[in-house]
Amino acid sequence: MQRKEFLDKLSGGLAFTCVSCMMAACSKDSNTSGDNSNTPGDTILLNIDPSTQLLAVKDFISSKGIIVVRIADGNLAGSFVAYLNACTHEGAIVEYDANTNGFICPRHGATYSISGAVTGAPAPAPLKTRTVAVSGSTLTVK
Repeated sequence: MQRKEFLDKLSGGLAFTCVSCMMAACSKDSNTSGDNSNTPGDTILLNIDPSTQLLAVKDFISSKGIIVVRIADGNLAGSFVAYLNACTHEGAIVEYDANTNGFICPRHGATYSISGAVTGAPAPAPLKTRTVAVSGSTLTVK
């Protein structure tokens, strides 16, 4: 094997390895803060006691693939919003930002309003809404 042929084969393999690593880095995370595989329906995804949690406006909980934010005083269903915490771009876990009263994806910078609407690319769709119900001292997310 000639030196040039050897170097060509070596660099081709390295290029393939680099491309593979880059693609893996931009693929979906394994979820470190909960299960993002929740599906809509009547299944209870999360139970919260609003008398001990989410006490103030802008308090939030991120658990089991759901993010819940208190948006108003009172313990009515309309005082809370709940979404799957998966960015609609590539599924990374979004975080609530109380300063902007919205959500941000730390992976590529996609942003969402408190209503779940996209406010900054690259997210292609709004956050997936979950249903909030309050009964007595239990807030249920479905």
